[in-house]
Amino acid sequence: MADLFILVPAPVLGPATWRPVADELTARGARVVVPSLAGFTDGGPPYAPRLIRLCAEQTGAALADGSAADRVVLVVHSGAGPFAAQLAAAGPAGRAGVAVIFADAGLPAAEGPTPVVDGGFLPYLRGLARDGVVPPWPLWFPDADPAELYPSEAARAAVLTDAKPLPLSFFEEELASAPGPSQAQYLLFSDGYRGEAEAARSRGWPVAELPGTHLHMLADPAAVAAALLSP
Repeated sequence: MADLFILVPAPVLGPATWRPVADELTARGARVVVPSLAGFTDGGPPYAPRLIRLCAEQTGAALADGSAADRVVLVVHSGAGPFAAQLAAAGPAGRAGVAVIFADAGLPAAEGPTPVVDGGFLPYLRGLARDGVVPPWPLWFPDADPAELYPSEAARAAVLTDAKPLPLSFFEEELASAPGPSQAQYLLFSDGYRGEAEAARSRGWPVAELPGTHLHMLADPAAVAAALLSP
C-alpha cells in the first residue's frame, strides 16, 4: 500500500498548478489524484455541490481497483480551502482519519456556514465582473509581475489554459456547516495567507512555512512534495 494524495486546485485555477508536485510524489512512491474541476459551473447554480461531486468521483475512480491506501491526504490550495470539510467527507476519501493539508489556502469557518469567498474580497470581485461573470484568475491582478509567479513561460501557459471565467454567483455561495477535519495542518507559502496560517495555529493545527509565492508548487515542487510527505 501507499499513501494517496488528493491535490485539489483552486476552483479558479486547475490541475496544472499541482502537476509538478504530483510527479514528485509519484516518484517517491505515493499515489496521487489531481482532480479537474472543469465544468463544475455547467448547468447553473448551486455550483458548490457539483464541484464537490466532481472531486469525489475522480477520487473514487482512483480507488476503483480495490487497492487500499495507507492513508488519504487531502491537500487543498487557495480557494479550495473553504471546501475542505465537504471534500474530506465526500466519496471514498471520506473515511475516518483523512488528513487535510491547507496549502496557502482559505479555511472553513470554525462553526456555521462557510462563504466560498471571504466577504471582504467580494466587493473586489464584483468590481471585476462583467455581466455577472468574473474574468480568469490571472487577470485579477493586472499589476502583478508574471515572472514572480511562474518559474517558466511553459508553466504560465499551462496555468492560463486551465483558468476560466466563472459566474460571480459562485463566489457568493455559502457552504453548509460541516464538521472540521480531525487531522489538519497548514502549509504557508506567501505573506498574503499569513492571517489564515495564524488562524490555523489558533485552532491547534501545526503550521509549516515554505516562503515563496502563492504558486510555490510550480517554483519548487520538490520542496512542496517533501513538506506534504512530512508527518
